[in-house]
This record gives sequence, structure tokens and C-alpha cells, in this order.
Amino acid sequence: MTLLILSCGWVAGTYLAVTYDPPIVPLLLFLSASVILAPLLTTWRPPVQVPPLLPLVVLLAMIRVALPGGGGDLELDGYHNLGPVQVDGIVVDDPEANGATSRLRLRVHRVAVDDVWAHESEDILVTLTAPQEMAQDRAPPFFRYGDRLLLIGQLEPPPEIEEFDYPGYLARQRIGSIMGFPKVTLVEEDGGSALRRWLYDFRRGLANSLEKILPEPHAAFGQALLLGLRDGLDADVLDAFRRTGTSHVLAISGLHIGIVLSAGLSLGAWTIGRRRHLYLLAPLSLIWVYALLAGMSPSVTRAAIMGSVYLFALLLGRPKSALPALGFAATVMVALNPSIMWMISFQLSFASVAGIALFSDPILDRLRTVLGRCLKPDGVTHRIASSIAYLVAVGTAATVATAPLVAFYFQEVPLVGIPTTVLLLPALPFVLVSQAAVALTGLVNATLAESLGWLAWLSTSYIVGIVSLIGKLPAQPVQTGPLAPVLVWLYYIVLCVTLVRGSAATTASSRVSGPIEINLSVRTAVEAAVSVQWLLVAIAVSVAALLWSLALSQPSREMHVAFLDVGQGDSIFISTPTGQQVLIDGGPDPHHTAQLLGGMMPPGDRTIELVVLTHPHSDHVAGLVEVLDRYMVDHVLQRRVEYESALYETWHRTVEREGAVVTEGSAGQVIPLGDGAYLEVISPDDRLLPSAAKDVNNASVALRLVYGRIKFLLSGDISGDVESVLVGRRVSIDSDVLKVAHHGSHTSSRPEFLDAVSPAVAVISVAADNRFGHPHPQTLAALQGHVAPETLYITRDRGTIDFTTDGRRLWVRTER
Repeated sequence: MTLLILSCGWVAGTYLAVTYDPPIVPLLLFLSASVILAPLLTTWRPPVQVPPLLPLVVLLAMIRVALPGGGGDLELDGYHNLGPVQVDGIVVDDPEANGATSRLRLRVHRVAVDDVWAHESEDILVTLTAPQEMAQDRAPPFFRYGDRLLLIGQLEPPPEIEEFDYPGYLARQRIGSIMGFPKVTLVEEDGGSALRRWLYDFRRGLANSLEKILPEPHAAFGQALLLGLRDGLDADVLDAFRRTGTSHVLAISGLHIGIVLSAGLSLGAWTIGRRRHLYLLAPLSLIWVYALLAGMSPSVTRAAIMGSVYLFALLLGRPKSALPALGFAATVMVALNPSIMWMISFQLSFASVAGIALFSDPILDRLRTVLGRCLKPDGVTHRIASSIAYLVAVGTAATVATAPLVAFYFQEVPLVGIPTTVLLLPALPFVLVSQAAVALTGLVNATLAESLGWLAWLSTSYIVGIVSLIGKLPAQPVQTGPLAPVLVWLYYIVLCVTLVRGSAATTASSRVSGPIEINLSVRTAVEAAVSVQWLLVAIAVSVAALLWSLALSQPSREMHVAFLDVGQGDSIFISTPTGQQVLIDGGPDPHHTAQLLGGMMPPGDRTIELVVLTHPHSDHVAGLVEVLDRYMVDHVLQRRVEYESALYETWHRTVEREGAVVTEGSAGQVIPLGDGAYLEVISPDDRLLPSAAKDVNNASVALRLVYGRIKFLLSGDISGDVESVLVGRRVSIDSDVLKVAHHGSHTSSRPEFLDAVSPAVAVISVAADNRFGHPHPQTLAALQGHVAPETLYITRDRGTIDFTTDGRRLWVRTER
């Protein structure tokens, strides 16, 4: 355990140096003394119980922090809030994108105030949108790793956030400044490491492959689990994992590295043979390439280092132990980046693995003792119960080790974390393998990937379904409130004393007998996943699920019109009696719209017959760009107008690439939908109103959906000017359901227009606490004369609003 003790010494030295900031000269003097003292400790009688090199290691760690660049001050503080400054730097990570907005980490090379340049070196966090000229040449996300950018904007300190030290969080990542929505110029591209550029491109290719094959949230779940890309996960899904205490399932960790390592060992042994240790190069290369591909998060880095230690132990033929490997991983990571010690993910990752290594075996021994008294040792029931006991032991051990950290940082402790984890772990290997198969196959052959997609859809549906179901139970997380740091330390001191007194340390010096056991929590699950019996069961269940899904997704004689809760924007999904699907607008958040569509469309359906863009504002077009990337779209209805926007430019290029039939919307057009249903365009006319030049809302494609005696007026964002034209020309606009124009703005819904429509039901698509003040009190007052309060539906309050009609009657179902 010498390596483990020395590793703890390095971490302790780093903590002391960062906390107390000692001067470097006394540290160097103490270092000289420790070099002299170390040999004397080896001859001390009685023998000293700590490694002689421990003081030396502690001091070296402190000097590492005290050296320039070791833990250092940030350099751009003097430029904060000076007004517009010029910043020249390079993108050093894979940017996060959400619609038209991107967030990236920029390594600053120089800064200019009043055109006077100074060389600086610091990373800043930038939120920005691409200029239109960049959108003409690039697809989203518009920014890439290695881009050199010139930004003009204001540097600011990170804002204070209630109950969260956001400045401290960024400072621990060596980020002390932020910049919001600067003017952007692309100076040059293809900078940085060519390997990292290739890895990020390959990563995005795999992510796009999942998006094109799988619905949401399955695709986003696969991106998070396989590639570390969590920006596509819907907020509701993330919240469900948080409430059930299973957020760790989304973090790439030892399970992933263990599978890659196992595959690499098999590949190396098959191609080279085990007689020569060169076969170990294959798994070593694979785990580090995958770690880079997955973003090098703390949990991934820790698992990759432990995997490397395991391979080195194989090379030397030495015993393998989890705790020394874990300690070595911590030492390397803290040595490279001392501030990582304060990252929540780092602390939780190491605490959970240490807890499993120390406590899972003692807990499992007690559980098996109880099982031995209750069940026959050789029975099938006993084997199943033993597997469940193993998962319970692992979940309990991890929870015991991480509970104070969870309470300290999140001020709550989930009550259902252990049972939920027990239910999820056996399915994780199926999800990983099937999602990886879909992602890789999709790069080569989409048709074959779609057939594999059913396995991924089934296993992922199980995990997401279990988490969603348990997340709705009354047993919500216990709120602890602010927790004093001293209580966290006291908890771990008591835990360590209990461990020592119970002699658990000897039991928990975890032997690692195979590469999958790098993360001990998944051993049983992986063994089950690779067995032939379970594979046959998974295939049989998948085929049954496929048949049931096909049967249940057959079109009925009813029409569904769903006003999707996309926040401050519009999106309407129509499913016709003949099975055709129409999407009108896509809302402001591409990932959220994709998530909602995943719940509306059958799992294997990747075709939308008609997409309608009413007008080019981002709260209508952003989601549609994502839809065109993910689905096959047969027809597009729009009215092209002059409007400068990078997102609108991307929309046009995406439509051209899609190859859909494009129709320019004009009043009088009728689009048949089968079984007597049809859409008619009521606005705009061939010639746009003069006001449309300044306000593209007045160029909105307004539609009337008719099925039997039931009619829906879908008015886009038209203003009162267009409403008056429709009324003056006596256009037939009477309807049962009115989608209130422009999110309930006071510029729309004039009394004469509402009189002509005479709706029985009204729907307003709007976000809570939006900055526009929608819906306006004046509009709500005007609607009161036409619809009853109980038939005024607002997505802010009711969520997605789904109407069903057979052409004679109308039913409505709301999300909440």
C-alpha cells in the first residue's frame, strides 16, 4: 500500500498549498531537509510505519502548486468591464451548441484596448452566435476546435449565482473571465492538434449517426453515455436522473473503459498472440483514444489511468489492486491540474470508486450470509438473489462514500438511489454495446443501423422509463439545506475509524482479476451482458417489442394536433388519419423539439411528410434545422423573405441538402392530407404587405386545418395588419380552435378578427417569465369575450396540448 500512501501525500500537499499559499523559498529549504531525512527514516528503530519518501512527496506537491502556472493567478482581471476590447485566441475544446448559440473555451493569446495589443495567456468562456458569412460556409455547430477567432466585446467576471459559487467553479478550471455575444471574425482554422481535430470530428459524426437513427431521448442518452456529449439531454430527463440519484449513470466511467480494454485485449491477443507483450499496446491505445473521444472528464481520465496501471501490472506480472491504482490516478490528475481537486465530478468519481473498493465486499459478505440461511445454495433463485445482492452491495457502498458530498454540494440526498441503480446496472452493457453498434454502423450503412436501432431503442427505453417512473414517486430527495464542511470531514473520519476497527481494509484491498473489474460496480452486469442466454433473451424481447410497436403505431381514423411546449416559440405537430405527419415550426431549442417529437412519433418512423416554416425568426426555425438533419422530410412549405440571420441561412442550405420538394406559401393553396383532411394557406398573398419589409411576422404563413366539421386556425405570428386584411377580404377563417397569433402579443388578436374566427378554444404558446411579457393582458381580455377560461390553454401552464378529433367531435389532453 506504499503507492497509495504516497498518492495521499501528494493530494494532501496540493490541498495545503492551494489552501494556505506558502512561499516557495521555505518549501525549498524543507525539501532539502527531507532529502537528508529520508535515508535516516529507513534505519530508524523501531521502523517507521510510513514510507520514508512521504515528506518528500508532500513538499514536491506543494512546490508544484507554488511554481508559476501551478495554481496561479488569473491574468485578465484588469480588463474586466472596460468596455469593448479585442481578444485574439484559439478554441481549445469542442464547442457546445444549442440552435444559433454556441459556448466555447477560448485560449487568449493577446488583448487590445484602444488598438494597443498586449500578450496575455488565459482561457475565457465565450457565449456567441455565428455571423451570417460563417453560416454560409459551415454547418452547425459553426465553431470548431482549432479555430482562431478575433472577438470584440466586453470581458466580465463570472456572475454570482445564488447557492452556487460559479466564479470559483470556473476559476478551478483556470477560467476567470467570460464574454457574452461579441462580434466574431474567423481569422484562421485548423489550428491546434490534428489528432484532436480528427477525434472531435469523429465524435460529432458518431453523435449525428445516433440522431439520424434513434428518436429522442434515446439518441441524446446514447451521446451522453458513449461520447460524453450531454448538451442534447432534455432538462426533464436530467432532472429525473437527479431526483432518483442516478446521475452517475450518465457519466462515462470504468464500465466504458473496461469494455474498450477488454475488446483491445482480445484484439491484441488475436492478431499478435499472448506470447509477446506487444499485444498490450492495442488496449492501451484504444482506452486513451476513447478517453480523448469522450472528452477526458475526471471519471474517464481516472478509469483510463487505472486501466493503464492494470496493463502495466500485466506486463510485470505483479498483483493488481484497485486502491493503489486509484491513488496513482488521483496523483497524476492532481499533478497535471491541481485545481481539479475542487471539481465536484472529480471528488464524486473517486469517492464512489473508493467506497466500492472498501465497503462492497464486507456488505456483500453479510448479504450472502443472510441468503445462505434463507435459500438453497445451488438453486436458480439463489444465483439470481446473489446477483441482486452484489448490485445492492455496490450501490450501498458507493452511496455511503458519496452521500456527504452530495448533501454538501446539492443540499439534498436521494432516497431511491440504491434501488434505482440496482434496476439500471444490468441493462447498461446492453445499452452501451447496442448504441455503439448503431453509431458506428450508421457511419457506413443507415439501413443496417436502423435494424440495430431497435436493440438500442429497447434497452435505452428500459433505463429512461425506469428513471422517469421512479422519479415521479412521492419519495423525493431529502432536503438537507446548507451543510458545514466540518460535518463532511467528521463523517469521513468516523467512516475511516469504523473501517479500521472492523478490519475492513484488509478485505477491501480489491484484487482486479480481469479488465472489466476496473470499475467493480459493473462486474456482474457485464458478465450477464456477454452471456449467450441473455443475448438470445434480448433479441427475442426486441423482436416482440418491434411487433407490438408496429401494431400500436398503425394509423387510426382520428387526427391529432399537438401544440408542443417548446418554451418561447411555436411548434405544432399534426398526425393525420392516414398516417401522414406535419410539423409546423420547430421552436427555439433544437434538442427539446427533438425530444418532444421522439415522444410523438413511432420509434422506427424517421419520415415527416411536410414541414412548414411560418417565418424566419429563431423561435420558429431553430428546431426545424435539427429536424431536417434528423428526419427524412418529403415536402417543405415556406415563404422566403429577405432576412439576415445565420440560422436562417443555415435553414436554406439544409433544405437544399435535404432534397425535399419546396413550395412557396401563398394564399389560396390547398394541401390534401388524406381522408378528407386538408391544409389551406390563408396568408400571405402573392404580394406581401409593405409592413412585411420591416416586420417579417407579417410574412408568416398562416394556415387553416380542416377535418370534417372541425377546423383549426394556425396563425403564425401575424400582426393586426394582416388580421384586418383577412377580415376585409372576407376570407373564410371561422374555426373551432385558434392558435393565438404571436404568442398573445398586444399587436395581434384584434376584436374584429376574433369575431370572424369565433373560436370555441384558444391556445397560446408561450414560456413562463418571458422577457416580452406575453401573453399581453389586453389580448387575454379580448379573448375572454370569445372563449371560456377553461377552454383557454397556455403551454406555460398546461405543457403540451394535444387535440384529438374524428371530424365531428373534439377532445383535448394536456401534459399538466
